[in-house]
Amino acid sequence: MFNGHIDNGKSESIERILCAGIPVMGHLGLTPQSINKFGTYAVRAREEAEAAKLLADAKMLEEVGCFALVLEKIPAELAAKVAQAVAIPVIGIGAGGGVDGQVLVMHDMLGINQGFSPRFLRRYADLSSVINEAVGHYIEDVKSSDFPNGKECY
Repeated sequence: MFNGHIDNGKSESIERILCAGIPVMGHLGLTPQSINKFGTYAVRAREEAEAAKLLADAKMLEEVGCFALVLEKIPAELAAKVAQAVAIPVIGIGAGGGVDGQVLVMHDMLGINQGFSPRFLRRYADLSSVINEAVGHYIEDVKSSDFPNGKECY
């Protein structure tokens, strides 16, 4: 997946990857690997100039041959606008419902990771508690030499 804005020859890099037979999915908006550049996990493309750049980048990604596009943590109105402007599928991560599909990281939606709670995250379970309890029982059983027992050995 290509992450970031298309500047200074990056479209040529994508074209080379595609020519090598490797499918490319674009990723715009918040790109976690660029946190050092932006300094925050804040919503991206709220300002008009950055929004216009993101829309132009989305069109360029489609033009150079990306098979789909991920939009992460951008305003819902902008995401819908991008989805209407390109013919490739647009997948949202915290980008509203006006796109073609949605992503939630499984560890987040299942409540395994409790330290991360952006507005777009809906937890469907609290597996963190279940996992912690199960691991605690396992540790107790190992320490008490109850695991493995005779039936669990060859």
